[in-house]
Amino acid sequence: MKIYISGKISGTDLTETRKRFAAVAKVMKRLGVEPVNPLENGLSEHDSWEAHMLKDIADLLQCKAIYMLQGWQESKGARIEYYIATKKRMPIMYEVEQAMISENE
Repeated sequence: MKIYISGKISGTDLTETRKRFAAVAKVMKRLGVEPVNPLENGLSEHDSWEAHMLKDIADLLQCKAIYMLQGWQESKGARIEYYIATKKRMPIMYEVEQAMISENE
């Protein structure tokens, strides 16, 4: 099952954000699901926000569920992804506590 990871990317420290999304993806893989990480969508960080959103929405529509990282409400893109997921009646999961995800596990 594919699960789309959604969270704030724009305006963040990209290195830290990549680590955070990768840590979530790693846990998902261990749980036997296929994570879809928007930071690995094949586009450059120099591509426009609109180009990223078009690709991310296309990727989201290929998923069975969405996982909302803490702080997603602060992101215009994540709010759009959330809206689409609700309209598609996709299961929506929420990150409860960032500390639950450890790279050492």
